[in-house]
Amino acid sequence: MEMRDELKSKLKEVGSVIPKMSEAILNLRNEVSEEMSLHMKNLLKALSPETVRNMVKNELQTYDADKTGRTDYALESSVLSAGGAILSIRDTEPYSIGAPVLSLFGIPLCQQQNTPRAMIQTGVLPGECWAFKGNRGSVVIRLLGHVYVSGVSLEHISSLISPTGETATAPKDFSVWGLSDLDDKKPFSFGNFTYDNTGSPLQYFEIQVEQ
Repeated sequence: MEMRDELKSKLKEVGSVIPKMSEAILNLRNEVSEEMSLHMKNLLKALSPETVRNMVKNELQTYDADKTGRTDYALESSVLSAGGAILSIRDTEPYSIGAPVLSLFGIPLCQQQNTPRAMIQTGVLPGECWAFKGNRGSVVIRLLGHVYVSGVSLEHISSLISPTGETATAPKDFSVWGLSDLDDKKPFSFGNFTYDNTGSPLQYFEIQVEQ
C-alpha cells in the first residue's frame, strides 16, 4: 500500500514538472528565433547593393585573371623577362604557317598562324590554338621563376563557343615533368593526368608525387 502511494506521489511530481519544462523549451525556442531574426536583419543591412556589387566585381576580376584564383607561373607576360616562355617543342611537328587546320563549310576556323606561345597566353577563343600533326606532342615551358609546384591547370575552349559545338581536338592524356635545364637527362615526374573533354573547360590537377 505504501509503495503504491509513493509511486502515485512520484508520478504526480513528474506530472507537475512536465508543463514547466514545456514552457521553458517554448521560451528558449522563442529567444533563439528572435536572435536569429535579429542577426539576419543585421546581415541583410550589411549586404548593401554596393557591397554585393563589390563582391561580384572582385570575383569577376579573379576569374578574368586566370579563372582559378591561383598564380599562373607559366603565363606569358608583355615583359619578356617577367613571365613564362616556350623553350622547345622537341620533335613535335607543327602545321605549316597559314595552313587551315579546321574549317566549317570551307571557312577556316583555326589557321596555324599561332605559335606554341598560344599555350601560355590568355586567349581561349576559337582559332586561338596551337595545332600540330599527329596525336602526340610536347613542349618545354620556362616558368616565371623557381616555384613549388602543387598542381597544373589545363584549359580548352568550351563546346558552347565552339563553331562546331564539339571539342574533339582537346588534349586528353598528358604528363608533366620538371627539368633543371633543357637537356636534363633525369627529369622529375609530377604525374600523369587525363583531361575530361565532357567536363569543365578549365580543369585543375594536383600533382601525384611528393617533391
